Amino acid sequence: MNPQSGSTTPRWNQILNQIEECWPTSRWRDVGVVVGCSGGADSVTLVRALSQLRRSDPPPRGFLVVAHFNHRLRGEESDRDAAFAKNLADELNLAFELQEAGHRSEQPRPLQTKENEDITTPEDDLESDEASLRSERIKFFIRIAKQYGARYITLAHSADDNVETMLHHLLRGTGPAGLAGIGHPLAIDQDLVLTRPLIHSQRDVIRESLKEQGHPWREDQSNQDCRYRRNWIRNELIPMMESEFPNARPAMQRAIELQRSWRNQIDSEASSWLAENLACDMVIQARKDASAPTPILIAAMQQLWTNNHWPRQAMNQGHWRRLAEMIQGKREKPCTLPAGILATVKGEYFLIEPPANPQSDTT
Repeated sequence: MNPQSGSTTPRWNQILNQIEECWPTSRWRDVGVVVGCSGGADSVTLVRALSQLRRSDPPPRGFLVVAHFNHRLRGEESDRDAAFAKNLADELNLAFELQEAGHRSEQPRPLQTKENEDITTPEDDLESDEASLRSERIKFFIRIAKQYGARYITLAHSADDNVETMLHHLLRGTGPAGLAGIGHPLAIDQDLVLTRPLIHSQRDVIRESLKEQGHPWREDQSNQDCRYRRNWIRNELIPMMESEFPNARPAMQRAIELQRSWRNQIDSEASSWLAENLACDMVIQARKDASAPTPILIAAMQQLWTNNHWPRQAMNQGHWRRLAEMIQGKREKPCTLPAGILATVKGEYFLIEPPANPQSDTT
């Protein structure tokens, strides 16, 4: 089968239909889209599917840009991933953008562990490193989107990624919002939206669709290393759960959808609260509001952080609840938050002083 023929197979049709239902082609075909591509099965599927879906008569006015960040962590394997992504873009006649990290490792980088600790190293080591890499990629994608004048950044997270993220949040003791899984769509910058069109597609279906079409992809062997907590969830925890509860994965996916519906309603009310109560100048301020429900205030503060590109990753549930209590008039003591953000109460007003040197964070 010719990979460029555009012919379809049952699994590939299933993927195309799921993307169309999740993110209708009419919404993006006439604007710019930056597609993050690692070279793995999910991102290769996303690039090929979007390229096929946008073909129509008349031709689309928009464009696709394939973007690859080479972290250079696995020596020559990382360079082969980058070359694979470029070849894919060339094959489909799409623009390609590459960014490489400054340091090149000739050998795969060993994971750092502390002496006398388990192989499941605490997340303040490995997972903070993963978060840093994700932040680098997102900043790169945003830069490319602005450079081209794109409207969307799209990433290839699947339904399985959503379940793994929810479990990861649960094990960390997240609030209800974390149990809603991965956001789609998600505003991440002015006039820029992050989408995840494969968020309802199963990982095994994605891979079968590529096999049916005869399309190759790259495998990242580090995904098997269970010193990363997310890999442990994927490779050990979920299979163990499914050995006792065979339908555990679809059940968790249904729970995520229900939680997402709840979250959407909360976010809508939080946006209204911000619009009605917040005044922004050098210092952000709002009148105390004893009647506002805590979940609404927490969601409003999370939106405020996102809108101002303040780092949310270091914020925990205790920080968000403290802010809500200050707005409700239950707490008077000033609070210094991650990144040097200061929250205070003065009389009837709740005040936030932004950090002197803001740090972008889109998680």
